[in-house]
Amino acid sequence: MSKIFCPNCYCEFEIQPEKCECGYPFNGNDMDKYKFMSTLVKKERILQDGINSASYSRNILFIIGGLNLLISLIFALSAKDNSYYLITMIYSVILIGLGFYSYKEPFFALLLGFLVMILIYTVIGFIDPAKLLSGLILKVFFVSSFIYGLVKIKQSENIEKNI
Repeated sequence: MSKIFCPNCYCEFEIQPEKCECGYPFNGNDMDKYKFMSTLVKKERILQDGINSASYSRNILFIIGGLNLLISLIFALSAKDNSYYLITMIYSVILIGLGFYSYKEPFFALLLGFLVMILIYTVIGFIDPAKLLSGLILKVFFVSSFIYGLVKIKQSENIEKNI
């Protein structure tokens, strides 16, 4: 007697079941089998998009935090009033820390990083609107990248919960 293997999860069966533990429809028609496999491929693609988006957003946190920290250190060493640069250094360290925390909790850490970034942009806009407008294209790019990344991460987390 030959054994039957599931084409999806490779589980071994003595007798062909109606459905595998993974949900593969052994007794379904070709369309049912195709729908099952295509749904798995779509879910896998969404999971991979979430991973890629988390990595991309994490890199944005590291880049913004690292550049701000480096520039703030350079200016703080040459300036007499270091209070503005100290605040920027704290902000930079927070962004870098959230970047590292995003390895453990991607959605929460990146959402906090996004909110911190928006808060800083808002404060800068109230203090000096000209500074807010400088680098506007990059700021819009970073904000839209964060939003896209957060949506993809949330979609992948929802799929992981259902698997």
